[in-house]
Amino acid sequence: MEIREIRAQIPALANTVYLNAGGIGPNPKPVSDTLARLAQEVAFFGPDGMAFQREEFTQANATRARLAGFFGVDKDEIALLRSTAEGFDIVGHGLQWREGDEVIFGAGDHPAARAIWAILAQRFGIRPVKFELRDVGPDEIVEDVRRLITSRTRLISISHVTSENGLCVPARQLAELAHAHGAYLMLDGCQAVGQFPINPRALGADFYAAGTYKWLLAPFGTGFLWIRKELLDEVRPSWVGAGGTVRFDPVGPVWEPLPSAQRYEFGARYWPVVPAMKAAVEFVDGVGLDFVRARSRQMADRMRARLAEIDGAIDFTPSSDELRTGMVGVAVKGMEGRELMERLRSRNIHIRANRGPDGITGVRLCLAFFNDEDDVDYTAEAIADAAALARARG
Repeated sequence: MEIREIRAQIPALANTVYLNAGGIGPNPKPVSDTLARLAQEVAFFGPDGMAFQREEFTQANATRARLAGFFGVDKDEIALLRSTAEGFDIVGHGLQWREGDEVIFGAGDHPAARAIWAILAQRFGIRPVKFELRDVGPDEIVEDVRRLITSRTRLISISHVTSENGLCVPARQLAELAHAHGAYLMLDGCQAVGQFPINPRALGADFYAAGTYKWLLAPFGTGFLWIRKELLDEVRPSWVGAGGTVRFDPVGPVWEPLPSAQRYEFGARYWPVVPAMKAAVEFVDGVGLDFVRARSRQMADRMRARLAEIDGAIDFTPSSDELRTGMVGVAVKGMEGRELMERLRSRNIHIRANRGPDGITGVRLCLAFFNDEDDVDYTAEAIADAAALARARG
């Protein structure tokens, strides 16, 4: 599929320079069309007129199977969720903790993947251990984590790709390190899924949670949790619903969960988002993840080359070529990140402010497979104008 054909399938690109796939990705036509069609059917016939329950469970099973194929894992290892945070909460509350157990977590991880450890520290007396991710190579990162491991380490929790500057951690080496010390590895894949091929089992991860509404371009409020099948009974469900059980009897008491990760699914949801998630997976898979990764890196490299020409632009993208992804972090000397963001947004460039090293603030540019050279050049010109203004202000 040519880039112009890809862009024609994403309506938002006709109206904006969209560099915020790491925040919320734009929906391709197959996704928005699925949502619109099902919403109309519900409106015209009512949910009961659509055989609501039959449709819901059939579509959910099909979406789980499609996600499993996309990641190369067993569909029984996937739970359909609403967000990354939900996946971390399920695992965090489901593991059996002892007072003094330690969790190593990334200091730069998104709050959705960090808040759970604070709650568990209050409730069960676990000890969260903060890991500062440096801009170094993979071996040095692994060694930094190794220094924090003790006999009480139960879990290493870290972003597969960081949300601030797009550094991709050496997940396989971290999994080997964790397992060598009898610990688990949990990855936040929110900034990784949809950027490049991922197989959580092949990475050696034990738990992998991600929202699918960013780089994978699914509807907002969709996500999944992958749990290694061998560990299903190690993570006890803390929130339950009728759809996750084989049978239950409160008087017994009897509660027998499904023999799959579906046991962690609970509560009502706006069910049209589930088949729309499947449509998003099929769209990105149809483009091809090898193309997705290569195109994203190509656009990111072009952006960095343009930034290098701008007096006053500070590029804080990871220095390791092996660990870089499609994100570029940039600041302008003499201008706060929020002001830079607002100036770019005033020119219809969708980005978000973020933090760089040593207290500087800037913006995060997410160069996705659907971005083109015009997007890059127009954004670079806007940053150059902001840098010129900052220099003029002294």
